[in-house]
Amino acid sequence: MTERLYLKDSYLRSFRARVLEVRELDGRPAAILDRTAFYPEGGGQPGDRGTLGGVKVLDIQERGGAVLHVLDQALQPGEVAAEIDWTRRFDHMQQHHGQHLLSAAFDKLGAPTVSFHLGERTCTIDLDAPPAQVDGARAEAIANESIWRDLAVVARDFTGEERAKLPLRKEPVKGDRVVLVDGVDASPCGGTHPARTGEVGSVAVLKTQKWGDGRSRVEFVCGGRVVRLLREATDTLAAAAEVLKTAPAEVAQAASRIALESQARRKAADALLEELAQLEAARLQAQGSPVVAKLGRGAAFARAVAQAIAQDGGTALLAAVEEGRAHLVFARAKGVPGPGMGALLKDALGVLGGKGGGGPDFAQGSGAPEKVDDALALAAHRLAHP
Repeated sequence: MTERLYLKDSYLRSFRARVLEVRELDGRPAAILDRTAFYPEGGGQPGDRGTLGGVKVLDIQERGGAVLHVLDQALQPGEVAAEIDWTRRFDHMQQHHGQHLLSAAFDKLGAPTVSFHLGERTCTIDLDAPPAQVDGARAEAIANESIWRDLAVVARDFTGEERAKLPLRKEPVKGDRVVLVDGVDASPCGGTHPARTGEVGSVAVLKTQKWGDGRSRVEFVCGGRVVRLLREATDTLAAAAEVLKTAPAEVAQAASRIALESQARRKAADALLEELAQLEAARLQAQGSPVVAKLGRGAAFARAVAQAIAQDGGTALLAAVEEGRAHLVFARAKGVPGPGMGALLKDALGVLGGKGGGGPDFAQGSGAPEKVDDALALAAHRLAHP
């Protein structure tokens, strides 16, 4: 059985070990060592990365109690030097212990944690409480207070009477190891953690949303990720302020004003489109019925013209080419006898090799533009000769 060095020393960055066996996992060679400081994926925390005998370690997985070091190339049995990707490991220590402190804070506020995920960019915890009962700001403040007090973190096996005295936040899944911050949290955990809470740096709750039935998902980051996301947010805010020609503190106000102005312009444009469609519908109907035409404007205009013709009691078989697609819009007044628009569209789309659908009075779809004239001609023929 592999000796798990990370359980005793989360700060161990390099070590020597003996390759006992090389198996295969998902098509990759996977080495088993007599001792390892590599943490295998589990408990929401991803596996470590690094090198083993100069060979890149792609993943660490546990299968049937064996710790498998997944490699990018084969490795012969024997003694090797191993290096942990310390930047990644320390980041995971910050995120994982920050999660313990944040979950302890939410637990005190009546929102217990049911699962945890440590992602590449952000982390999440799922809480057994609806969003209305989740006070992210308060939990964040409580967790950061625990961090800034720089309390000692104890991570070891607790058994018997000593374990019975611990106010465990959750029941253990396996093993006797408990991560303890006196007066703050006591949780069964086999992950890697810092020696003191201060090394987490800080916790920032980013978002809370509904997740499942009566539960919430909280997105957060800790330590170095807080600094990186703050820099990204600052750069994004500065870029937005430059585009909006305003101060960063006034971006929200400027964006709101522009959104209102844009909404007003859209309403005015829609009104003009409707007016133009009515005029175009009258012009086309004056040339005869049914109206069969390919319009020079886009699909939205074709729909508006077809609907205007139908509202005036006519039938329209219209097409428009937009962004490399031929759009067909067929419409007629309700109660008009003859083939339904949906049936005509199906035949026409067969010519275009496209997709769409509709009912007896209105149908629309799109396809390749090369044979749009043929598609309209077929629909007109089927309408005239059902």
